[in-house]
Amino acid sequence: MLSYLAAALPPSVSPQARLLALQCALRADRYGRVRMTTGFLRGMHLARPDSGAWQELEQRLWLRHTPVPSGGHQAQLLDATVLTQAPGRVLRGQAADLALRAAYSPVTRAQPVVVRLTAVALTAHLPSSGTCGSADLATFARLCALSEDGLRETVKGLSSTGALSGWSLHFSAGDLHWRPAAADTPRRNL
Repeated sequence: MLSYLAAALPPSVSPQARLLALQCALRADRYGRVRMTTGFLRGMHLARPDSGAWQELEQRLWLRHTPVPSGGHQAQLLDATVLTQAPGRVLRGQAADLALRAAYSPVTRAQPVVVRLTAVALTAHLPSSGTCGSADLATFARLCALSEDGLRETVKGLSSTGALSGWSLHFSAGDLHWRPAAADTPRRNL
């Protein structure tokens, strides 16, 4: 889903809007409809009308957003391709929960949004062993809508929070390598 969003949304889309788009894409029903409660959005720091993430995705013609009179928000995803990007609804729901946990864990929730988005991408790219991950630097930077230098700073920020026990960028090989703080972290399919 992260790869799909990197292709579907231009790099100028903010990290906050990307996290919202990820949750919408993973929580949508088979018709592309999604509904989110105010409490859920408050937890994502999106409950305020001035957050701009909904409007940003509407301007990109990715979704149509409608506040619900009883509270919360609903949206209709406008890109039909999104519904073909992930397995069934149950697995998408699990991935949405895991993405939420990675983005708003105790060590990441106080960090800037771009750091939280990068934490989600790092978690999603752990191998099944969960002990260390690696990814192509340019591809990974595109997933996070960052330059390669911006990715380096963001990963450095994650490392300083204790979310990563180690990381390295190999510019000559074009690779990013990292180890999560908890060596037993399971693979995340986002």
